[in-house]
Amino acid sequence: MAHKLFSLVLMLVLALPVVIFAFAGDESKAPAPAEVMQKQVTDAIKVYGEKKEIYRKDVLGLFERKEKIARDKGDLKMLNLIKKERDIFSEDAKEPTLFLITDQKRFLELAKLDLIKAYEKTIKDCLKMKLDVEAEGFSKELEQIRAVKIKVEAKADVKPEVKVEEKKAKPIFLEAPFSAEAAKTAQMELAKSMRKVIEPQIDLGKGIKLEMVLIPAGKFAMGDRGKEHEGTLTKHYYMGKYEVTQEQWQAVMGKNFSETKGTRLPVAYVSWNDCQDFIKRLNAKTNGGYRLPTEAEWEYACRAGTTTAYSYGDNITKSDANYGPEGKSVEVGSYKANAFGLYDMHGNVLEWCEDRSGEYPAGAVTDPKGPLTGDGHIMRGGSFVFNVSMARSSNRVILPPTRLHVIGFGFRLARTP
Repeated sequence: MAHKLFSLVLMLVLALPVVIFAFAGDESKAPAPAEVMQKQVTDAIKVYGEKKEIYRKDVLGLFERKEKIARDKGDLKMLNLIKKERDIFSEDAKEPTLFLITDQKRFLELAKLDLIKAYEKTIKDCLKMKLDVEAEGFSKELEQIRAVKIKVEAKADVKPEVKVEEKKAKPIFLEAPFSAEAAKTAQMELAKSMRKVIEPQIDLGKGIKLEMVLIPAGKFAMGDRGKEHEGTLTKHYYMGKYEVTQEQWQAVMGKNFSETKGTRLPVAYVSWNDCQDFIKRLNAKTNGGYRLPTEAEWEYACRAGTTTAYSYGDNITKSDANYGPEGKSVEVGSYKANAFGLYDMHGNVLEWCEDRSGEYPAGAVTDPKGPLTGDGHIMRGGSFVFNVSMARSSNRVILPPTRLHVIGFGFRLARTP
């Protein structure tokens, strides 16, 4: 009778997908029902071994589900880890990688709990039927099972931590000349690797947005043709998509220097010092990090991979940019953007840079920032006041930082990610 009872209970328990456990210490001789149970466990382990390929497919299915979850969440770091662990498992599918230990251990813990419940029920039924000897024997086995710690073991030659050698991704770095397509591709790849957007928008309040564009690091020929020197920018940065507008200035400063008013017109009467005041208040109002671009950052962003006098070629017309000598400012974004997606890098208003003025170095430079001392600061890009040659990508204008309220003086922002 006891034999039938235990067979029935254990058949239900072993209907679980797989039950693997170990008994600690030496096993004492068990009564007949326990021997039947042990044989069924042995058979289950044998079946487990015969169904490795099915188990392998189940594990690969688990990897696929985990990859989908990571992909849907946009968690690139976790997605790459899962793919690497899946590749390890695919190469050696004898047992799961350590990445799946948590899942496998949880399964075995649940299997052990079900087995304990089956033992408890069987012992209780034995006592009801006055089968004291059997109940005592199974009680001892139950104590042993309770003491067992579930372990998911990797191979003996596998260390507790699996360190996967990461293939170093090729740095995203542009070398001029490069095409508009190469510029866009680099921007997309960089944004993906940084888990950021190419063109973030910062809310200044009342629906006024500050738009920036992600610029990949790179190398280019800086300066006038025939007098170039190699410039290398090792750090990615953000550049203002447009020149700072009057509505943005008003939102931060609460006042507007510009004589000709217009919300989307660029501020056109600001000194270098005024720009610093604006940036200080902007950083206090937002997450911070805003600044003027360095001269090298400005020219690299303006050229956008080109080596010609302008980013549109060696010649431009008034359909390409807003330049003088006689004219007025126009709304930002009125002309086509360059390859990086920046507007009005030629014309409209002169733009202040962070650098003080100084002679260019004779050789190559990396992340140049201009001299530490000097009376003048650099301005770039030309304006509606000056003729077309002043709007060249390489042209420099040097003016003191305190010069106030001069027509055609504006700026755009930069920010390090």
